Amino acid sequence: MSKKDVMAAIYLRDPSGFADLINGHCFEGEMVIHPEDVQEMDSTQIYTGEKKYFRRYQDLTRKVVYKAQFVVISVEEQSQVDYTMPIRVMEYDVGRYEQQLQDKRREHRKKKDLSGKEFLSGISKADRFWPVITIVLYFGKHWDGARSLQELLELDALPPQMRKFVADYPLYLIEEGSYPYIERFQTDLRLVFGFLQNADDKEKLRRFAVKEKEGLSKLAEEAYDLISVFSENKELEKLKKNRQTAGKGTVNMFKGLNDMLMDAREEGKAEGKTEGKLEGKLEGKDEGRAEERRKILQLIQRGYSVEELQKVLEKENVSK
Repeated sequence: MSKKDVMAAIYLRDPSGFADLINGHCFEGEMVIHPEDVQEMDSTQIYTGEKKYFRRYQDLTRKVVYKAQFVVISVEEQSQVDYTMPIRVMEYDVGRYEQQLQDKRREHRKKKDLSGKEFLSGISKADRFWPVITIVLYFGKHWDGARSLQELLELDALPPQMRKFVADYPLYLIEEGSYPYIERFQTDLRLVFGFLQNADDKEKLRRFAVKEKEGLSKLAEEAYDLISVFSENKELEKLKKNRQTAGKGTVNMFKGLNDMLMDAREEGKAEGKTEGKLEGKLEGKDEGRAEERRKILQLIQRGYSVEELQKVLEKENVSK
């Protein structure tokens, strides 16, 4: 995992942030999943079966309670596009189901409660598995990779009658940089997405900061760190030390951001003044040359000789 992926995982490790991401993306902002519904689960997949062994690591996996059942939800953070992502996600999900199958078979072996076809399968006819969902959280503006398994397959030459039998596997993707529904988030996740979406335009960032002044004034430290890492703004890391709220784990980002933007604005003004002076000098020189040419033409039209023209011009230069 890269530093960016690690920081995203640290932020979403908080049940409030994890629940907010699911509610915002899956339930259009409705508070369906609560922080207390989010339970810890090992993100490592370990499977040992007949002639088959594997260990995989996912960024973040949680067991989520919904009414009377569990749902296994994993979030894969991506700071770069992975062109194999549909296959990767499919492998992760299959691995989760294989783990559940292995666990159920182990329980039945201990109980010795199966016979006939159930004994051969290793599970009972009534056994059911927890649903598995993987969401890819991409910290970028445009995912230019495949969004489903079929986009990775050579299907053009396949007849339609056969193509319909080729299974697909969709990618459930959140593109942070262009996500249009950030208002659905109720936690600092809204501020993280909003900041990063406006980070490249100082005027848009200023307007965003004014609009979200209250939230940015007491931003969670983990959210600040996430913004700092993904925006790659070294100035934010310097400002953090002066804007931390002692003992509260928050950072007054609005004040720090305001200072940073004000400094940038002053630098812009200074650059503008310098450019203005330089342009003024150049324009003045151009206008002076044009005026001089006009005077020479007027003198020539009045019948002045070359010697007389030189004397007039020399006299004007001395007076200037």
